[in-house]
Parts: sequence; structure tokens; C-alpha cells
Amino acid sequence: ADGRRRPREQRSLRLSINARERRRMHDLNDALDGLRAVIPYAHSPSVRKLSKIATLLLAKNYILMQAQALDEMRRLVAYLNQGQGLAAPVAPAPLTPFGQAAVYPFSAGAALGPCPDKCATFSGSPSALCKHCSEKP
Repeated sequence: ADGRRRPREQRSLRLSINARERRRMHDLNDALDGLRAVIPYAHSPSVRKLSKIATLLLAKNYILMQAQALDEMRRLVAYLNQGQGLAAPVAPAPLTPFGQAAVYPFSAGAALGPCPDKCATFSGSPSALCKHCSEKP
């Protein structure tokens, strides 16, 4: 009787473990579908669904891009407020995608040459918001 009971218990335990893993994977896939719905990429029937890793990488890079844009806007506001005596401290956001160089438009090492829109007059270096300064040579 004990010999038969063991395999039944093991089978029941294995089915329980499998069901838990299946539920976990469904939850993960639902979360990734939710992430795909809010990150910008082509959402059309002719475009393949992003893979899990592609979804995570795109989301990470989108977040980093948004953080850099926000940092630049803070720097611009701080610079504009300096002339009015309202300067507020702005903390730098050193966020860059893995393996890519950081581009900080208002730091000393970002000089890219003269800009026809004179955006470089803000602090002596061009702005990444300027279409002329952000073009690669």
C-alpha cells in the first residue's frame, strides 16, 4: 500500500508545482503585454510582437531617454532662472544605456561646434534638443 501511495503523492506534488509555474509564466506574460502597451513602438498587425528581452531592453532605453530629457529640461530651467535670481540646484542624472557613451549637452565635454540656432549661447555648449546640434558628424 505504501508503494502505491508514494507515486500518487509525487504525481500530485508534480502537478501542483507545474500549475504554479504555469500561473507564474502567465502572470509574467501578462505583465510584459502591459509593458508593450505603454512603450512606444509600432503597434500594428504587420509588426511582430516584441520578444521578452526586446521589450525589456526597449523599456529600459526609453526610461533612460526620458530621464536624460528631463535632466536637460531641468538644466535649461535652472539656467533661465539664474538670470532672474531663482536658480535651483539641479542634480545630474548619470543614466546611460549599457555600452553607450553618455551625452550631457550642458557639460564641459559636449562642445560640438557652432550652432546656427545659437543654442550654444546658453552655457557655451550645444543643446541635445537642437536638431542641428544633435546630428552626428
